[in-house]
Amino acid sequence: MEGHTKRRKPSQELGATGLWFPTALLALAFTVVVGNQLRVQWLGRGAILAKAESVDRLWAEDVVRAPRGDIYAADGRLLAGSVDSVVLGINGKSETIPDNPAFWAELGAAAGVSGAELRDYAMRKGPANDFGFVLSREQAREVAAVRSRNGASGVWTRPVESREYPLGKYCAPFIGYVDAKGVGQIGLEESLSKQLSGKSGAKKGVTDSEGHFLPWLDKETSEAVAGADIELTIEPDLQIAASNALGAACELHGATRGTAIVIDPKTGDLMAMATWPTFDPSRVAEAKRDSIQDGGVSPELNPATELVFEPGSTFKVFTLALALETGAIDANTTMQCSGTKYFSKTAMSCAGDHGGRAHGTVNPAKCMEVSCNLAAATWAVKMGFKTFTDMVRDVGLLAPQQIGLPNERKASINFDDYNKTVQTANLGFGQAMATTPIGLASAFTIFANDGIRSLPRLIKRIDGKEQPVRQGKRVFSATTSRDILHMMEAVIQGDRGTGKRMRIDGYRLAGKTGTAQKLGSSRLPGSQYVSNFVGYVPAENPRAVVLVMIDEPQKGGYYGGVVAGPVFKETARALLRKFRISPSEGGAVAPR
Repeated sequence: MEGHTKRRKPSQELGATGLWFPTALLALAFTVVVGNQLRVQWLGRGAILAKAESVDRLWAEDVVRAPRGDIYAADGRLLAGSVDSVVLGINGKSETIPDNPAFWAELGAAAGVSGAELRDYAMRKGPANDFGFVLSREQAREVAAVRSRNGASGVWTRPVESREYPLGKYCAPFIGYVDAKGVGQIGLEESLSKQLSGKSGAKKGVTDSEGHFLPWLDKETSEAVAGADIELTIEPDLQIAASNALGAACELHGATRGTAIVIDPKTGDLMAMATWPTFDPSRVAEAKRDSIQDGGVSPELNPATELVFEPGSTFKVFTLALALETGAIDANTTMQCSGTKYFSKTAMSCAGDHGGRAHGTVNPAKCMEVSCNLAAATWAVKMGFKTFTDMVRDVGLLAPQQIGLPNERKASINFDDYNKTVQTANLGFGQAMATTPIGLASAFTIFANDGIRSLPRLIKRIDGKEQPVRQGKRVFSATTSRDILHMMEAVIQGDRGTGKRMRIDGYRLAGKTGTAQKLGSSRLPGSQYVSNFVGYVPAENPRAVVLVMIDEPQKGGYYGGVVAGPVFKETARALLRKFRISPSEGGAVAPR
């Protein structure tokens, strides 16, 4: 229509030139922001972080723990290993944590600990503290739920490594345990802590307002080096059998403590080292508390290596061997045992190991079989204090056995006793000296090894590297050693033998009973005993030496054959099964 002007749409009014300005403005703003962030986070980050680090306001360092090495038995069975667990952490100063009893009770119930204990620790320690409370996966989930319900971001959980002990109480005193802080306590966990722990690494990062660690990926770190695996000489089947037999005997006789040791006489390898009382390494605190409440001994103490006892009549074996070796006596030498004899005006009685009586005419074989105190004392005095104690030193008892456990002790003899005659008489039947059970067990390898001692070995390999078998010096001749072993056979197989209860049909076994009266004890001073038994399985070419020591039996007798002997017998049965020793290999021996 003439004179009519057509109306344009708004977009047509702005045109292409109308859009460029706001677009350019937005692009410019974005560029400025990106450039500023680039300057701060990249070009200028070094200076900023250096300044923050110099005032210690930003950087934090987190330790990267090395995986702890595992401990294995001789058959490859796991004795101590690491598992992934969770540890609880709380920032006690966090504003997100409700400071009321209900919250702490709820959190404590989830974590399986006292709520009051959690609060007290958190408030004392302040922010960014990991607790010594290891949680199960279920507990960790419950803690996370409590945290979520209460908005308590100051509570967290962190994955950590903890230890498991599949054989538990059977190996606890010599394996040890790792506490909540990852520190090895007692046993091999303590003594081999450096090898097992490896080398920790570290990484740097930052912490947020609640104390949570955030790693900075491109910051300098050091890698962790895993701990070494350890392989022991322990045979789990024998360890369990010896432990069960020992525990039953100690409880039956109301003993204070006991130990049973099985050692390979050819290599010195410790195949079992049972102790009683023991404990569950996953419940150490409870075991300590229960022991204290009951007035008992510490379950963490290893009597095999950390205590010394008088060996009693088991040591007559060495008295007779030395007397034969030096020519002080021969197989036909005799003495008259009337039940009492004076040594330097001091009367001694022949208590023996089966009630005490006069033994009449005694030769070396009968002395061993009936355990005559006076014969052993007479022949020890004939040799003299120096000759006798030199033998004790040669046997290796006056030095620690060095099997790799902490707090190992050695034998003790009073070299300053004024009456050497009486002292030597007492030494002849195993009193007036004290030795560790592990040392005595090792000494008895001599008679199964033609007179040469094999030093005990517990650690077989460290990180795959074989630990050497240690052979000691020759102490007695092969002839003397074989004669002694044959005499010890009569202790079990002979009709008069103090160890005849230990017979196993079809097998030849050798052994020696021992009963030592203690000068003082933890309960009834002057009236307590140590009951011992040592034996060879089998008597012919022995595969094992078994030593049993039971301290302070209170019920059902105290003689070594009665108290300690049954532990030997049960352990011997386990050995016969394990090594599949048939009766035809050992054969029964006719009583002499």
